[in-house]
Amino acid sequence: MELRNSVTNMKKLQELLGSTLKEQVTLAPYTTFNIGGPADYFFEARTCDDLARAVIVARELHFPFFILGGGSNILVGDRGFRGLVIRNCTHTIAIKGAKGTITGGIKTGSVYVEADSGVPFNLLVRYTIDEGLQGLEMHLGLPGSVGGAAYMNSKWMNPPSYVGDVLFQARILTQENEIQIVPKEQVHRSKDIILSVVFELQRGDKNILWKTANKSIEYRKNTQPQGVKTAGCVFKNITQAEAIIAQTPDHTTSSGYLIDHAGCKDMVVGGAIVSTTHANFIVNTGNATASDVLQLMRAIAERVHSQFGVEMKEEVIRVGEF
Repeated sequence: MELRNSVTNMKKLQELLGSTLKEQVTLAPYTTFNIGGPADYFFEARTCDDLARAVIVARELHFPFFILGGGSNILVGDRGFRGLVIRNCTHTIAIKGAKGTITGGIKTGSVYVEADSGVPFNLLVRYTIDEGLQGLEMHLGLPGSVGGAAYMNSKWMNPPSYVGDVLFQARILTQENEIQIVPKEQVHRSKDIILSVVFELQRGDKNILWKTANKSIEYRKNTQPQGVKTAGCVFKNITQAEAIIAQTPDHTTSSGYLIDHAGCKDMVVGGAIVSTTHANFIVNTGNATASDVLQLMRAIAERVHSQFGVEMKEEVIRVGEF
């Protein structure tokens, strides 16, 4: 279906989504990689109702669409996106309820916090710490949105912790355009649209929580590139079975280890370079294209396969035309 510069399509979308709809919006500034061409149509959803409505409109008009959250973990093609990009700007956080007991004037038990899927995950973490709620503090510094973190089940390594560990339920828009409340088991890599997420947290000491959070930030600073244009880890970690084949020390499954020990830290393609801080990060030095990044990823995968005999699987999600 040809979408570019279609007056009819634009009018249909404007009728259904309003005059804030834009055409030919460059996507690079909306991604942490700062890479990507234009979207044919671009709409910012400020509420969950806006988000659901935009998705339903796109489906009914048979428009390709993509929901853009915090812009991390994606690589947008140089030719952009042929269709409608819905930027998720939903922003509400609220304490929805609690359960537990009061002993000696001290409350114990669970507190339920709901956050719209477009909320920056760091904002949610800071909110919960300030409220004295335990469960997300080690994830301070995680880029992206609440919806993205829930969808990917984002992991923290020191000590190992998943966002899904404290995820309770989510409100979703199904593929049949129905809004439902589903348990956490139905959220990870779901094909449904995440509208909001409820987390089950525990009461804790705010000062202790901030200490834990700040330790996580220090660990990130020491082990991950900071202040640069990157999408995050570009490859998934390998399986234990693959680690045995690769004969890694202690059967580590770290893709960063494989990339580093395959001699990839000196690799550069155009404006894309392998990070010297963490080999599983590719950095845009300022003028990298999506083509540069893909060429570099292919070169890394080939070298790792040649040295260790394992196939690298992409973690970063490709969006649009390359």
